[in-house]
Amino acid sequence: MYWARTTRRKPPLLEVYLLGLLEFDEALRLQRRLVYEVSGASGKLAALVLCEHEPIITVGRCGSRSHIACDDDELDARGLALRWVNRGGGCCLHLPGQLAAYPILPFDLDSLSISAHMRRLERCVLGVLREFGVRATAREDHSGLWTPSGQIASIGVAVSRWVSYYGLTLNVVGRREPFRILHPEGNGSLRATTLEAERQRPTPMSKVRECLVGQFVESFGLCRFNLFTSHPALHCTKRSTAHVHSV
Repeated sequence: MYWARTTRRKPPLLEVYLLGLLEFDEALRLQRRLVYEVSGASGKLAALVLCEHEPIITVGRCGSRSHIACDDDELDARGLALRWVNRGGGCCLHLPGQLAAYPILPFDLDSLSISAHMRRLERCVLGVLREFGVRATAREDHSGLWTPSGQIASIGVAVSRWVSYYGLTLNVVGRREPFRILHPEGNGSLRATTLEAERQRPTPMSKVRECLVGQFVESFGLCRFNLFTSHPALHCTKRSTAHVHSV
């Protein structure tokens, strides 16, 4: 269920979690907890988790082990874990310097299709890139968003309890060569790029996070959001609110 500015129904309160470097398995547990919380809130709550991950490859429903060039021994030598996950999309390499954004939103298939939800996520990322002076497009032969230099963002979602989760990754800083071990859809090594490489100058992750939150609330018609730096599911004894915003 999504809210245009003309709707009479009050949009949900968005809780944004700025979590820094987070193990993928812990991020997945947090998403499942938030899916449970959002599904029980009768459309009054939504969440957005922003974090980075230690090196790991996740394989979505459209992915295959054949899309990864390394065997298990080489993956171990590179320090790369491998996880099979229940999201759309194929293989995704997660590294520090890449921003992962996981929206947990009440979903109503009568109001918006999954493909339309994906397009909104695309527009959100394209808006971030525009603010940093980078142009990208979607491609029919590959998932995600691309510049002439390579893939800069990936998108893949899942739905549980009529709530969407997973989301997108945006390459902000870091090396591009590690992505070449991925062979999406068997079409050769993945060419990847980063926001910093495209801009040819330093790009602070904090600025990208701030920009993405703004684009997200605009894209999904949300007008109130709180910022948190932890969640009880992450074994934090106190929930810390950083800021409260209305737009």
